[in-house]
Amino acid sequence: MEHEKYMALALEQAKKAKEIGEIPIGCVIVYKQNVIGRGFNTRMRDNNALGHAEITAINEACSALGDWRLEDCTLYVTVEPCPMCAGAVLQARVPRVVYGVPNKKAGCVGSLYNLLDDDRFNHRAEVISGVMAQECADIMKSFFKDFRKRDKMGYIFDFDGTIANSTYLWKKVDRDFFAKRKMEMPPEYADKISTMSFYEGAVFTKTAYNIEETVEEIMQEWHKGAVREYEKNVTLKPNVVEYIRFLKRKNRKVGLATASNPEFYLPVLKKYAITECFDAFADGTLGLPNKESPDIYLKCAEMMGVEPKNCTVYEDIVQGLKSAKKAGMLAVGVSDGRCEEKEKAVEAASDRYITDFSQELEMLLKKK
Repeated sequence: MEHEKYMALALEQAKKAKEIGEIPIGCVIVYKQNVIGRGFNTRMRDNNALGHAEITAINEACSALGDWRLEDCTLYVTVEPCPMCAGAVLQARVPRVVYGVPNKKAGCVGSLYNLLDDDRFNHRAEVISGVMAQECADIMKSFFKDFRKRDKMGYIFDFDGTIANSTYLWKKVDRDFFAKRKMEMPPEYADKISTMSFYEGAVFTKTAYNIEETVEEIMQEWHKGAVREYEKNVTLKPNVVEYIRFLKRKNRKVGLATASNPEFYLPVLKKYAITECFDAFADGTLGLPNKESPDIYLKCAEMMGVEPKNCTVYEDIVQGLKSAKKAGMLAVGVSDGRCEEKEKAVEAASDRYITDFSQELEMLLKKK
């Protein structure tokens, strides 16, 4: 009965993981009938590969004892430890591990291998399995059942002006481009090329304004100036990082649909450590029509494996919002601080309109 008592406490930790959208694995470490270490999965929340239940519990137990050796302790965990956690058990000299259900894909305490029973190491540990196995399995099954349901929901983000404070950038590149040729940038120019791909914009610019350079040379000039600006100065909008990370913790699919190229947007996403939150990148390298067509949103949904009707699109331009609706998606207009007239047009074209991504985060939290 003693093992069941402490495994029940590990299950309480697993429930905490489930509540924040993490795989529900919990762990406690017991020393002389006292719990001195607790932990649950926080890998997605903290964006940290070391955020496993056992690692957290071992850290806490070592602090409690003031010693890296946990020689008189028992570790209880709801799911068989992975190789990293089994290795941590060896390093901490834990003499006994009790777990609930096997981990057939990554378990290294019996399933794939038993790191704790290899006499080539200078420490071995007793392993007891199957304690409260049904309860440990049930919480995992419940989580992955919900996971599959949530997996059908997709969230597609435009980049420039929607999640990135970069609307100024292309105007700067354009102004510099025309200034270099001693020309005034036409007032309608930015709006005309806003939905075009990089190549389409270069063709239009050369043709409409009699530019001497080739299309390739125009693109190279734009590219050099833009890359420098994206890498050094472009920031993401307030609360969008928190919102995207929340979506991933809830196992939603997240995609980027942009006419921009990876060398522009990736440095910004990497700077904010959210690149891995995206499941799909439908960008200018695919050669899709501009955003007056719904093709880029449909392609992004396909790449995510989500039905268009289950997708939400975030856009800051009217054409994009209209195309998202044509694709059968929910269209959310995002303010990018333009003139009042343009903001009203974006709002009118939207199914929903936001000025800050905290509004979307709050809405999802209320639905919990």
